[in-house]
This record gives sequence, C-alpha cells and structure tokens, in this order.
Amino acid sequence: MNILIVKYLPGREFSNTAKLHAFTKEIIGKDHSIEELDLETSPPPYFDHSILMNYYKRNYQGKALSDEENSKMMAMDKLTKQLTKADIVLLFSPMHNFGMPGLVKLWFDAVMQKGIAFDYGDKGPFGKFTKKKALTVFTSGSEYSCKQVTTNYPEWDTFSFLTKIEFTFMGFKEIEVVTASTSNPNNKEKNIHSAKNRIEEILKTWNLL
Repeated sequence: MNILIVKYLPGREFSNTAKLHAFTKEIIGKDHSIEELDLETSPPPYFDHSILMNYYKRNYQGKALSDEENSKMMAMDKLTKQLTKADIVLLFSPMHNFGMPGLVKLWFDAVMQKGIAFDYGDKGPFGKFTKKKALTVFTSGSEYSCKQVTTNYPEWDTFSFLTKIEFTFMGFKEIEVVTASTSNPNNKEKNIHSAKNRIEEILKTWNLL
C-alpha cells in the first residue's frame, strides 16, 4: 500500500497533533510504502497570475505549454503526481481559527487539477480518485461541533466540513476525520487517547496495521 502523509506541524515538539502523527507512524505496518510531505518546510505554490493562466491554458483549453510555462507548473505538478501515486492519504494539522491552515488549503488547491483529480461530464463535475482513502487528523484549542457549520458557537468546525468536501470532490471512496480538543487540561490526555484509539480502528479497517 502506498501511503502519502501530508503534515503541517509548526508547533513541533509542543504540537498535540504531532503526538497523533508520531503515534500513527509508529503503528503502521512495515510492509507499506510511506512518503511524507512537510508543508512547513516545502510550502505548496499558490495561483499567481502566470500559474493560473498556464493551468487554464493546459487543463481547460487543452493547449501545449512552452518550456518556460511548464517550468512554472513543475512544483504544482510534482504534488499532484505524488498524490496520484498514493492509495491512502493521511493528513495531519492543527486547527487554526476554526478551520484548516492556509498551507493545507494551498496543498488542496495545488493537487485538485482538472483532468487528473476531477473532470466534467454530462451530470457535472466528478472525482477521478475513486479508489483512494483519506484520513484527516487535527487538534483544536476548543471543542467544536462538526455536525453542521453555522455562526453559532460551537458549530464552528469548518476544518472537518471542508476536508470532507475537498476529498469527496476528488472522488475518494472513504473519508475519515479524527479530532481532539486540547483546551481543557483535565480532558486533554483523555481526548488524545480517544483519538489514538479511533485512528487505530480506522487503520485496522484499512489493513494498515
């Protein structure tokens, strides 16, 4: 099994999400191929004017790019190829301000390429990664609800909501999200322990242990 771990853990040794990342790597079976992408040290490119025009020209108009235009697409294409090879994606990040950090969103923007991750048919857009699975793991400073997103507290967990939309749009057949609130010191370790148990359950179901 080819596993792609995408991580953004700027808190490093102080990061609660890093504990769940380390735990997950420790229990994954040795007979799987793991590739890891650190978004902090290798930030994804963003759509500036030239990249956006090149992307539209190539992926929407079907026109060939010049060598110079191709060179500007290389970083984005590298991330997309990396995702294409993966059977399972494991995404680790803290929640920032009720949602996914900017670098995580940039990664989604980079890899969600028309003609590769999705395309259009008679019934509208459809995802092309129909055999892939994704697990998103994040911790938050407070406890929020993910059943729905509104402006009413505590229904502020846009991270769970958006990550499910992003992977669903690309066609992923199984999408799981594991979260842990670490705001209350009395419940912090209990919540992290519960998250570890849930991660282990999912990895067992996916035959990764």
